[in-house]
Amino acid sequence: MIERTHETIVAISSPPGHSPVGIVRLSGPQAINIVDQLVQPSHTPPLAEASGSRRIDVELLLDDDLRLPATLFIFRQPHSYTRQDMVEIYAPGSPPLLDMIASQTISLGARHAEPGEFTARAFLNGAKTLEESEAVAGIIRAESDVQLRAARRLADGSATKQVLAVREQLAELLALIEADIDFAEEPIDFITPEQLQTGLRNARVELDRQMQDAQSVEQFDNLPRILLFGSPNVGKSSLMNHLSGISRSICAAVAGTTRDILAAPIKLGRCEAILLDSAGIDQSIDSIAAAAKEMTLSQAERVDVICLVVDVTQPIDPHVIDLVKQLDFGILVVAANKCDLWPSETSPHLTIQKELQRLGLTVSVNMPHATDRNSESAAVSICPISAATGQGMISLQSALLDALSGSTTTTLSQAILLSERQRDGLRLTADSIARAITLCQSANETTDCADLLAFELREALEHLGTVTGDITTEDLLSQIFAKFCIGK
Repeated sequence: MIERTHETIVAISSPPGHSPVGIVRLSGPQAINIVDQLVQPSHTPPLAEASGSRRIDVELLLDDDLRLPATLFIFRQPHSYTRQDMVEIYAPGSPPLLDMIASQTISLGARHAEPGEFTARAFLNGAKTLEESEAVAGIIRAESDVQLRAARRLADGSATKQVLAVREQLAELLALIEADIDFAEEPIDFITPEQLQTGLRNARVELDRQMQDAQSVEQFDNLPRILLFGSPNVGKSSLMNHLSGISRSICAAVAGTTRDILAAPIKLGRCEAILLDSAGIDQSIDSIAAAAKEMTLSQAERVDVICLVVDVTQPIDPHVIDLVKQLDFGILVVAANKCDLWPSETSPHLTIQKELQRLGLTVSVNMPHATDRNSESAAVSICPISAATGQGMISLQSALLDALSGSTTTTLSQAILLSERQRDGLRLTADSIARAITLCQSANETTDCADLLAFELREALEHLGTVTGDITTEDLLSQIFAKFCIGK
């Protein structure tokens, strides 16, 4: 893609699927002229004569009998995302219609954009740094507020500012070392080995702090997962909607409404997690229900905490408890739902505890770590709640947070999201500094090892340049932008 920036590219930039509005985006020297050929001829003046950036409502002629209302957003270079001429076509979000628009532009001279090619052009044309470009991919991939905030901090240049401070320190030390080399025959000491060690150690401490604060993409992607588990129609979907704040699950008084595993991010204090809503577990012989049950059990083996949802107005299904025991989790949070229907003179907590014990689930008063699946008894936290009224939700969130007490997610709220490439650059820089410190320790004067010291510091600066994007290769750029989605 790097050597073909003179070509005009097109892609559908809105998410896949049906929507009220879809977006087709073009960038390149012929973007405006190509779209102009799709516009109803009665539209005047031609788009090519329109000055500056503007919005224009038009009709597109996709074939002889298909006229499509659309809104065009025209961005003249260099005042666009890619710093090339750009056109964004907003049209009804029917996938066949959007495909037809893109196909028509290709027949007129555009070509399909490669993954990340719009952002790659923004980088190559100086509109974005490499760090900002990678942050775009992080923002697109974000599944939670923590991930989104971290990607935004990367887009703001927070990591680059920290790296540039270290780079400036190392550049100053390198300049003094090279001065010692240039004036080796003069009785001048520009910097002593002891002073050099102090400067290098300060830079190393700062780098170590940055590596500790900057979390990897993989760590952000592995948010802890909580599975809502239980019989059909006990209120799992209503509970998920309440905890996540979005109507992700279908709620109906019909058993078996949820067939697939649905996921949504939730906040538990400073912690974030992924909440999973599973199909109800029963002994149905229906083939679809059986497949949904198998999917739920498979998912249950890969989560951090199980939240067993029970209906306090109904007996607990022994089959569900047998499956919970087979899963052998060290900790179990029980959401005793519909407590608003429970008689006010009694408490459902003790009743549910006795019911669980009657069904053979040994209840412990201790709360072992969530990943301790080898404990002889399950630590059960019972929370009477009402998904309908919101009663008891704070206690349930607290219990789930306690169950995830071993999660590192709580430390990520102020972290910066770095790619593995950037983390490798920091590690290699730290290694070069460590070797330079070792050289200083064995030298009586800086000139004794000035050439080797200068080599190590140049290496360190080069590695830092790969972190900030000042030093790149075509293979590296292709690898970075290949991870983007089409149209971004």
